[in-house]
Amino acid sequence: MEFEPVFVEALQRAVTPSDADVSVARGAVLAVMAGSAQPPLLTEFEDEYLAAVGIIRPPERTVYQAVVSSEPGQRFADPDPMEPHLGVFRAQHAVRRAVAQLIAEGWIVRGEGNQYPIQPERISVEYPGGGSSAPVLVHSPHIGDRSSPPRFLLVRPADGDGVETLLPVEEMLVDLDGILGMRGMQLVRESRRALGRGLFLASSSLLAAASESAWFTLARGIKGPGDKLRALIDNGRDVGEVIRLTEQHLKSARAGRSSTIAEVVSQGHLFREIRNYALHPVEEHDADREMWLTETGATLLAISARRYLLKLSDLRLALGRLEDAE
Repeated sequence: MEFEPVFVEALQRAVTPSDADVSVARGAVLAVMAGSAQPPLLTEFEDEYLAAVGIIRPPERTVYQAVVSSEPGQRFADPDPMEPHLGVFRAQHAVRRAVAQLIAEGWIVRGEGNQYPIQPERISVEYPGGGSSAPVLVHSPHIGDRSSPPRFLLVRPADGDGVETLLPVEEMLVDLDGILGMRGMQLVRESRRALGRGLFLASSSLLAAASESAWFTLARGIKGPGDKLRALIDNGRDVGEVIRLTEQHLKSARAGRSSTIAEVVSQGHLFREIRNYALHPVEEHDADREMWLTETGATLLAISARRYLLKLSDLRLALGRLEDAE
């Protein structure tokens, strides 16, 4: 039987998720993810969404029942969007749209497993007199079937400029000994060890201390720094003022492009604020600065540090060349 176009159009509207539906579904997905110890099933997101909008799944092996219309010339009444069968259909699409958005935004990825319980992997263990295997359950994003390793292709040029990565610490330190000195180099190494051990506050604080060391080294390369800056350098204190005065000398000497100087000054002050906030816990909680003491923040600082320190090193070398030319 062919249904009337007016009924089909109403049915289409009833099962198509609105922006509000997708927004509710996003919240449902994140709520389930936050409360689950293992990758949840897609149907769990749907159940959470249905509970949020007040729809109960209909019994199995039942279908939507059309209602005869009381309107003249219309055989069936417009479907009710809250009818359970239609609500479940709409939930499935709302959840899929929400999942697609959250994947694109980097919030979630597909996990391993399917509708069956996730089985642990086993690690072989030998011991005096025998051996066995121990079960472990580690959840990672789904990349491919472990029994058939997939291959991958670059979809962007591998020029090293498009994506910054966390270099091995000794690679990160190449050509930075002049600006960091022995103590600064050790601070960077200790920062990386802390990052690897999950000590994110320590990692960010140590990297901030290395930044401070670099600014004092840069300031010492200024010819005729003036009494105030010389006293600060000798006393090894007030890095904020050292950065401010050094910036003035860099600009007056035209040691680098103004944009480069502004960039390293901004980064230097950021590191100073991070260190002060982390090591002097007298201020109120600041969500913006707390971010730099998390795994994500500490990793971002570690990734960006080499480029920042190289620019400081280049400015130091430029100052040296200007002095030699005089």
